[in-house]
Amino acid sequence: MKSETTYQAVLGRLIAQKRQQKHIDQGEMAEAVGVSRSTWSRIESGESALNMDQLAKAAGKLGIGVGELMVEADEVANELRKQNVEVLKSRDQTSAARFGKKTAATVAFLGGAVLAGIVAAILSNKDSDGT
Repeated sequence: MKSETTYQAVLGRLIAQKRQQKHIDQGEMAEAVGVSRSTWSRIESGESALNMDQLAKAAGKLGIGVGELMVEADEVANELRKQNVEVLKSRDQTSAARFGKKTAATVAFLGGAVLAGIVAAILSNKDSDGT
């Protein structure tokens, strides 16, 4: 079975990595964006999506532009695709809808592990390149 994730999970994990690099805790991000800490946790895990206003606030808290954040998310999504991970546009297309929750949980775990590694590698390369 092919691993898969969603674009919102890619973006959420990227934001989480950047937040951790800046030593900002989830509570601070949640407050900056105007959501509860539990909602912020769901955003970082890809279970919930940011609206445009929230995305702008999150990017601002991280000290980067929305465009820059989206370009990096696209880079991560492209790297995932190269590793044969399907990046879906919405949760409605995920395995949960097609195969059932137990199978979907396994696929999501595998996709999440690959995603975290790729995000970390990309961010590490950007840091070492000085970009």
